[in-house]
Amino acid sequence: MNAALLAALDAGATIVTPNRRLARALHRDFDLVQRGRDARAWPTPTILPYPQWLRWLWDETAAEPDNEAAVLLTPAQSALQWRQVVEADAQHMALFDGRGAAALAEEAWTLLHQWGVGGESWRAWASSEGVLDDPAVFARWAESYGARLRAADACDLALVPDLLARRAGWIAARLAPTVFAGFIEPTPQQGRLVAAFRGAGIELRHEDTLSELQASAWRTTAATPQEEIAAALAWARQRAATSFDARIGIVIGDLVARRDEVVTLATDILSPAAALPGATKRVPFEISLGPPLGAVPVVAAALDLIALLDGSLEIGRTAALLRSPYLAGAQSRWSARARAESEWIREGKREATLIDAIRALDRCSPELAARWRTFHDTRRAQRTASPREWSDAWRAWLVAAGWPGERTLDSAEYQARLAWERLLLEFVSLGAVAPRLSSAQALSTLQALAGEQRFQPEGGPAPIQILGVLEASGLGFDALWVAGLDAERWPSAPSPNPLIPLAWQRQHHMPHATAAREREYAEALTARFARASLEVVFSSAAMIDDHPSSPSALILGYPEREAPAHRSVWAAMTRTATLESILDECAPPLDAGARAPGGAQIVVKQSDCPFQAFARYRLGARPWSLPADGLTPPERGRLVHAAFARFWSAVRDSRTLTFLDEGALSEHIGDAVERALGELPPPRWRALPALLRDGEARRLAQLLRAWLKIERGRAAFAVDAVEAPALLQLAAVEFSLKLDRIDRLTDGGIAILDYKTGPVERPRQWFEARPRSAQLGMYMLAQLELEARRPVRVVGYAELRPEAASAVGIAADAGAWPGLDGVEAAPGGSWTGLEAWWRSRLEALAEEIRAGHAAVAPRLNPSPCRNCGLQPLCRIESIRAMAPEDANDG
Repeated sequence: MNAALLAALDAGATIVTPNRRLARALHRDFDLVQRGRDARAWPTPTILPYPQWLRWLWDETAAEPDNEAAVLLTPAQSALQWRQVVEADAQHMALFDGRGAAALAEEAWTLLHQWGVGGESWRAWASSEGVLDDPAVFARWAESYGARLRAADACDLALVPDLLARRAGWIAARLAPTVFAGFIEPTPQQGRLVAAFRGAGIELRHEDTLSELQASAWRTTAATPQEEIAAALAWARQRAATSFDARIGIVIGDLVARRDEVVTLATDILSPAAALPGATKRVPFEISLGPPLGAVPVVAAALDLIALLDGSLEIGRTAALLRSPYLAGAQSRWSARARAESEWIREGKREATLIDAIRALDRCSPELAARWRTFHDTRRAQRTASPREWSDAWRAWLVAAGWPGERTLDSAEYQARLAWERLLLEFVSLGAVAPRLSSAQALSTLQALAGEQRFQPEGGPAPIQILGVLEASGLGFDALWVAGLDAERWPSAPSPNPLIPLAWQRQHHMPHATAAREREYAEALTARFARASLEVVFSSAAMIDDHPSSPSALILGYPEREAPAHRSVWAAMTRTATLESILDECAPPLDAGARAPGGAQIVVKQSDCPFQAFARYRLGARPWSLPADGLTPPERGRLVHAAFARFWSAVRDSRTLTFLDEGALSEHIGDAVERALGELPPPRWRALPALLRDGEARRLAQLLRAWLKIERGRAAFAVDAVEAPALLQLAAVEFSLKLDRIDRLTDGGIAILDYKTGPVERPRQWFEARPRSAQLGMYMLAQLELEARRPVRVVGYAELRPEAASAVGIAADAGAWPGLDGVEAAPGGSWTGLEAWWRSRLEALAEEIRAGHAAVAPRLNPSPCRNCGLQPLCRIESIRAMAPEDANDG
């Protein structure tokens, strides 16, 4: 704190700052000075952010006899008024985002008063010819908003400075000497207020918050924006390690857009131990621009509960709510609660209602389900109510729902809950401008308030402060790094408000109006940063979004140095530590004679990757289901199998098929399709558009017709069985199988068909060291064990794809199925050799399953990892990352 400010505070002056962070910093600096003077107690200084100072002055003038507007709207009340103005006009306009338009209009209103001359300039922008451009629309909104203020005998914060200027004489006797501290450039409106106060005899002046330092400023360049932030954090870590009580600042120009990335990097570099189980959440840094209050988990749970009360939520959010630790009984049967989302996805739901959530809780948390059901059945539904009534109803529901849980909240969670209570009070205050709100209006308003309010938990002062540009302006540090000063982003590109004519903005020299204006502003900020600390580093990135970049011209005058070296803290820890390595590729073996789970598929997956077979069929692991637009692939496959099974159960043989006329064929196809569609329960079809059911019926009929055309070109046959169960013993393990179809050939022998609704592998791809399409070999061996006297002469797929149907397989001779690959494609070039090859390979795979072989060893080409979905369990990507760079991972 510089001497002038300290003297002013000692004399009892009021300090006004441009933002809350600077006010807190000056409070802290003043306290440190008092401790340095060995003082044990001292009066709390009056240091207020500018908006709070205006409100304080307004309250002081409330008793003035000529008070023009007794009610000062809160920001929330003002924002709601703007939204109502815009929404009332939206019926005549094709507005894509009414809420965004209202925010722009409110910003334009504030800028207009800050940078105008105090009049109603917008009236000149109104259109007189019926053609509405953006400023003309704003003029209409401003008139409507002003009329609302007058009707309510109210004003907002944008009007207060000019109203206070008119009452300077009344205020003069009540106002202590005042200092404006840390303002980069006062607005014309502030200038009018200061002039009026001085004219009334009030002592008011501007002071800088920064002391005159002999700063050492230099610049550096990093390879990428991420490397730049990492270098700044490593530099800050080093400074903090050498000086425990140092105040270190890192300023990032685009912090809002990069906040999540910066938090992740800061945690890894500044507090790597925070990621360890059981570690404290305390970290040595504080980051400004906290997340929206509505995104804080404990508050997000409350908002989702309220949204679920009278509406619906996307199933992912509903399932996350059921798993939330902020519900009663959160620790009981957590995994069972987690299954609700998977079940909803299988049912094809996109959104869930409160009733859906209660039904899900019935299966896993009946006590909580009963509480929810009781509240749902006994509550009195409200279509419209006052904000206070909505608040009371929401509080009652949250209590009934068991929010915020049974465990003790930590400090940040407790502060978030207090912020939630303040948010509800702010919502209740909206009753002054919106006496009645519908359910949808109340919820959207509450969500908007929670989204606009930033949450930053209070704690002890952290040595490292990560700030945005405006938050850091005026603060002093012991060491400061300013990042993101490349030519593309510093100065920033102009961003004028679209609702104010550009000519007006240029005339009044408004911020962000022109490139020249942005340059002036950036120059002023750069100069302030250069003297905000004894050591200042300006940095930029050499590459941004895969194209080269250069430092801003505003920092080229500073000497350049090489970026400080840094490396990953985790990498340093792993390189210096002795890590234990355990090779564990063996699961518990199966008992002799045991039945293997998964049937033929466990053998198929064992051939693809032993670990995948073990994880899927012995651990029961499944990749997480994803919502599908329409029917899921398994559902489509189920319908195809059902339609084909029904058709051949009725038609039975090729002779009957040949003599069916078009009418009879269509009748059989229609019956098969209709019965197949009945495989999915009615609630599933009700969740889908009616057109989709009709389209699926046509698709099934087309697939049947396309395949029957192929069947008519075959040698004569009769369908012996569809969906036929069978057992196969391999390596003392029993496998339960289901054969899609077994045909008896008229000239002797058996044909085995497996229906596939996706692309299949051709016979030349089957016979590798680890076989592909292993289920066909298992079906053949099972059939031979069942009827050894009847040879299997055909084994293959019915490839049923929307674009085409085809038969893919091997026939023992040309007469068995013309057009299929001959037996010469099989190992040994004979059918006997094919049977022996299948038996030896499948016995080996069955032995691996029996012995518990579960190595993470996917086949190389094609890799099954693409469609596996179990990588979080096997962690194969971690294994590949640790392998030598020249290793071939396939």
